[in-house]
Amino acid sequence: MSVKYRLIQNKIKSSKNYGKYYAHTVKSGDVTLEEIERMIEQSCSAKASDVRMVVKELFDSVRHYLQAGYVVKLGDLGRFSISVKSVCVDDPRQFRADRHLNGFKCNYTPAGRRYKPGSGDLSHHIHRDLLDGCKAEEVSHG
Repeated sequence: MSVKYRLIQNKIKSSKNYGKYYAHTVKSGDVTLEEIERMIEQSCSAKASDVRMVVKELFDSVRHYLQAGYVVKLGDLGRFSISVKSVCVDDPRQFRADRHLNGFKCNYTPAGRRYKPGSGDLSHHIHRDLLDGCKAEEVSHG
């Protein structure tokens, strides 16, 4: 299996890459929680209903800690946190939460580790375990 992509031409005239082609991901579709439950059920001794119960409790616990201001680290899956969105003000004394806070965002960062110093071009990059074994395949234009 692989991630599918197709080449798309940049048609934004103000872009420095106008007219050039870039890879654009083509989604394979959606996977439901029920499908994941069945897959897990086939891989271990847990029943789909057990998986559903655990996922529900995980969701409730993650939401509790996120809304209490914690960064939630879920091992190899990665980290979740909540950040606030707000309008800019010129002077901090002008800021009013009821007027200037305008939402929240859930941040997700896949687990990873920095490459060792001296790894050449990779020394400033982070290895993401979720991407191990990932392959790409171009789809036809048809």
